[in-house]
Amino acid sequence: MESEKLKGVIIAMPTPLTENEDIDTKSLRNLLDYCISEGVNGLMIMGTMGEGAALFDSQRQILLETSISHSAGRIPILATVSAASTRKSIEYAKAADKAGADYIVCTTPFYYKFPDAESLILHMKKIADNVNSPLIFYNAAGFTGNHVDVNTTEKILNMEGVAGIKDSSCNYGNFMELLRRYPNRNCRPGFIMQGDESVFDSSLLMGADGVISGGGVAFIKLLLELFKAGYSNDKFKAMEHQREFTRQLENLLLPNPQRNWITNIKKKLVENRIISNAYVTAPFLSSGQ
Repeated sequence: MESEKLKGVIIAMPTPLTENEDIDTKSLRNLLDYCISEGVNGLMIMGTMGEGAALFDSQRQILLETSISHSAGRIPILATVSAASTRKSIEYAKAADKAGADYIVCTTPFYYKFPDAESLILHMKKIADNVNSPLIFYNAAGFTGNHVDVNTTEKILNMEGVAGIKDSSCNYGNFMELLRRYPNRNCRPGFIMQGDESVFDSSLLMGADGVISGGGVAFIKLLLELFKAGYSNDKFKAMEHQREFTRQLENLLLPNPQRNWITNIKKKLVENRIISNAYVTAPFLSSGQ
């Protein structure tokens, strides 16, 4: 699929697993078909929801190749290549590029602290220099431990080879400042997408190009309505859909979302007969626990 500017609803897919944490390829194909049939605008794999950092490299490759081959150009595939070092991210990025991913998604490196902007800019530049697919910078500071200020985010957005930003930093002030600097959706150097599910409505109303959601896989139709209302500046409908989306998501994830959120979302997909089981990578809670 020829890459073009993304907008709309991108689903950060969970990864269907077998009990031994290998890829359940049959369920994966069913999940891909389901998301595509529901009308989403793209699928992100191997991200936070996709447990990418926890999978064996051999299983990551199976997930990557199966997702791209089965989607068969019907929808853009965004492959996450985050790792603790630039060299490892480049290795993942080359594999994703070779397999035919439409976009390559990368966070800051994790585990180690990189407080200076130069480290991150160099990290992204080296990845971009080694692949043909466009990059998406994924700001997930809560998971990586490396925070990114708005000036650095803007520099990355303007880098050659970078197509856009997914901001899951939960720093709404910084996100809004980036939108203020590029208020016209048609004149931006790249797309700007919100990953914080609590502020999808206001982000879209203020000019975001779209949303990227993990929990939204369980409520795709509602999320599409939320996007439609927010993107078209229908404030009251956007807020109404956001309230309902938040209510349903909280009902699914509570009482302990930090411990079993991936399990609960997979259980919902099992309940809806989309995937076969709710196994997750340990130490997340697995189905039956």
